[in-house]
Amino acid sequence: MKYRVWETSASLLIAYEVLALGYKKSKSIRTPLVFDENNELRKAEPPKHDYANYNQSLALLVLNASILEGTLRSIISEKLSADIDEEIERGKRLGKTAPSKSEQLMYKFRDEVELQGGWENLKNQYSFYFDISLEKATDESTREGVNALFVLRNILAHGTAIIQPSEVMDEEMKDVYPYTWQRKTQRAHVYLKTTFGHDSFFENLAEHAVPEHFMSVTKKFITDIEGLLTPLPERAKKTTEMLNKYSFGYVNYSR
Repeated sequence: MKYRVWETSASLLIAYEVLALGYKKSKSIRTPLVFDENNELRKAEPPKHDYANYNQSLALLVLNASILEGTLRSIISEKLSADIDEEIERGKRLGKTAPSKSEQLMYKFRDEVELQGGWENLKNQYSFYFDISLEKATDESTREGVNALFVLRNILAHGTAIIQPSEVMDEEMKDVYPYTWQRKTQRAHVYLKTTFGHDSFFENLAEHAVPEHFMSVTKKFITDIEGLLTPLPERAKKTTEMLNKYSFGYVNYSR
């Protein structure tokens, strides 16, 4: 059976580039010109917390997580397909006329990899097939950044509101609204506070540097994974090369 494959993570990266171009430009548009002490025009200081950033930055975060997950999923899927082909050829040499049990198990696992999304599933799949812990494949800062990105993606991708209590809720208040929200966002909240310095989840998320920061984290993470899985499968390698060359807010790819 012949089939076609399209690596959507590469297309999503091009869409990300277009959105990032507009995002970078929008900051300049929203920063008014003012007269300085010499009566000369200059850019005013941008607002400390520009919540208008959300209009584009949240979409950039969702795309970023999809690009990262898609690239990692492509690596394991393509490697699985190559291993299946080797198993088929081995069976033919042994005179087999039907898929072996090992082939059937590999088919089933490939379906799980390609059809069952989610960051936690992907970590388990890498651990099982490559004997690689995605939690230990990089330094602590990058690992926490990636985990924070997926916490945000899991919230933002559904288009629901984000709720933050006005003060920290103790374990004794676990049955009181919005304790569940506090627990859900905790990992991302701690990371954003450590990175951008504000106590408020929303103020940290409003920082203009948030999308570019998470793309830098993504590139570092992919580079570290590449070091463990060299050589990468051919299709995945093209996507990682695009990521490695990407510079936030600039035109990077010819169309």
